[in-house]
Amino acid sequence: MHSLRLIAGIVLLSSLVLAQAPPPTPRMSPIVTWDPDRDISRPPTERALTAVEMKVARSRADRFYALVKVTPGFSGPTKYVTLVTAWPIVWDGAVQERFYVYWSAPRDTLERADGSLWPKMGGAHTMVYVQTNTPPLAAHLEDRATRGNFSRGFEESGRTSGVFAEPRTFGQVGGGTLYNEMLVITGDGRPALEPAPVGPLLEIEVARLTRIVADLDRGMKRSLDQLEASMTPEAKAERRARRAERWKTQYRNPDTLARELDAADKSDESDYQTQRARLSAPATRDPKSTYWGPRLALEAAEKRLASLDAAGRQGGACGRVDPAFTAENGVRFEPVGSGGAACVPMVRIRQDLVDRTRPGDVQLLTVWMSESPCGEQWVGKPSLQSNRCDVAVPLLRELDWSALRSVLGW
Repeated sequence: MHSLRLIAGIVLLSSLVLAQAPPPTPRMSPIVTWDPDRDISRPPTERALTAVEMKVARSRADRFYALVKVTPGFSGPTKYVTLVTAWPIVWDGAVQERFYVYWSAPRDTLERADGSLWPKMGGAHTMVYVQTNTPPLAAHLEDRATRGNFSRGFEESGRTSGVFAEPRTFGQVGGGTLYNEMLVITGDGRPALEPAPVGPLLEIEVARLTRIVADLDRGMKRSLDQLEASMTPEAKAERRARRAERWKTQYRNPDTLARELDAADKSDESDYQTQRARLSAPATRDPKSTYWGPRLALEAAEKRLASLDAAGRQGGACGRVDPAFTAENGVRFEPVGSGGAACVPMVRIRQDLVDRTRPGDVQLLTVWMSESPCGEQWVGKPSLQSNRCDVAVPLLRELDWSALRSVLGW
């Protein structure tokens, strides 16, 4: 009895303590959240940073946070807890620093021993990803407003490169270019994107369509072989015997059973002829057909490639859609200026954005808004629903970009 009273008292006291605990409230982390993954799993790095590199990175993180924490949209949160995590790694031969800006639900953050705030794993967080020396992915720059699937990937100098339709730009911010989902600032001031040469792009397209046609041919041959095997005399005799065994109780009259078996054999022959015709090349070269579509697209790509001399192959490319074809076979790549007004320029990300002979220098800064149309919101297009641009766009407007460029060493 005494034990039950003691347990009841403890439960009551605990409930009173919980009831008196203040609910989490919006606030801003007083300092940058350095090394946010130290208690979980740090991101992979090609090598450990030297003491000097780590000291420089920590100083840069503190100075970056000093600029972010004075922006009005970050410093005076009314619904969120605001914080910035920071940690450097070495990847692809260069030091990369990752500053992740958080607007978090108050209940989904914890205070660490140094006073910084830490975002709980799996919590409700809105994030903007700021990174140095990290070349953007083509998928983060591709414009969803472009009609047609023009994106192509290929290997170049041992690296995977992407070619895609030139995306819309929405302004110059901090000395860089604002795309719909990403801001890209290069240390040398040159554009991050360059024209994609038409020759290599057509070679990629020819190789891609050749593989598609070969796969279709293999599939059709396999199906045709299976169909022919099903109609050999032995296969037909075995199929008739199985049916006779299965139907003998239903058709007790031998003549009736024979007629039903003959009818089934005749149906098999009709199905065989139908399937065989379907697995043969259609007489009409219809660009929308499954058979002729990729073949005619391959012919067009080969013809266009053959029409270009060495100099022409190095010229810029544009992409258009041939409406005579289905969407998957309708993309055509042409030299810039020869594809008409609807031919959109093709671009690729510069391979020299980060000079790996200068691994410690900041040569590139990207701000990714994670698949949100912040470029459109930047120029005043209203948003139909709340999204990360509601916090990302004010941050871009309010940051002291001159001071930030100084932090980066520019």
